[in-house]
Amino acid sequence: MKYITAPLKVLWAVWGIIVFMVAVSILTPIFLLLILLFGKKIRYALVAVNYDFLTPFLLFMTGIWVKKINREHMPDKAAHVYISNHRSMLDIIVNAYANKQAAFFLAKKSVTKFPVFGMMVKALGILVDRADEASRRKSYDNMINTLREGYSLFIYPEGTRNRSTNPINPFFDGAFRAAIEAQVPVISQTVVFVTDRYSPDHPFFLSPGKVEVYFDGPFPTQGLSTKDVGPFKEMIRARMAATYSKAISGN
Repeated sequence: MKYITAPLKVLWAVWGIIVFMVAVSILTPIFLLLILLFGKKIRYALVAVNYDFLTPFLLFMTGIWVKKINREHMPDKAAHVYISNHRSMLDIIVNAYANKQAAFFLAKKSVTKFPVFGMMVKALGILVDRADEASRRKSYDNMINTLREGYSLFIYPEGTRNRSTNPINPFFDGAFRAAIEAQVPVISQTVVFVTDRYSPDHPFFLSPGKVEVYFDGPFPTQGLSTKDVGPFKEMIRARMAATYSKAISGN
């Protein structure tokens, strides 16, 4: 699969987009109707549907195999903050599929501009406009309330897709501050593209292949305070960077 030509990668990406849009176009009006009928209390069940049924379907249809390393040691009960590195438009699908438990995603408000999919994100996610202080405060409060209600969160602490040559960009504080304030553990997923199925430089290149997801943690927050956010954040980032380097080198 490594040497699939560029035109075939473009065609495979178009196929993946078609499959994704058809599936989301079918599910979104159903989800919105169920929320209208049963209220926001049903949102977590709908998120779980995406995790358990939509993501494996999409990965199967695009020929992507996800290998989950160390997941068996991760808990599947109680609230956690899940984090991951972020280099691909497929990460949200890969991360959700790999997780043991469903979690609400923190998403940029700009994602809601996407046709149909934006409606699903608006209905099921926690939105933030990082350029707006009031939006940042509201999303942070929503995050804390979600964790205290017993639901998990999934956050990309790099803030946006990493298009640089760095394996993992610096992290923002929000995910770690929320975990410490709510006193819930953090679990990391380090995604490694072990086949040439995606190129950050060419977002519309896609090919079948394997992705490895390495789990680390849980990293406890008991006894930590907001003054510990920086060291806590950097400790986890260093662990993920080491995991990434080791996976890439094959050691």
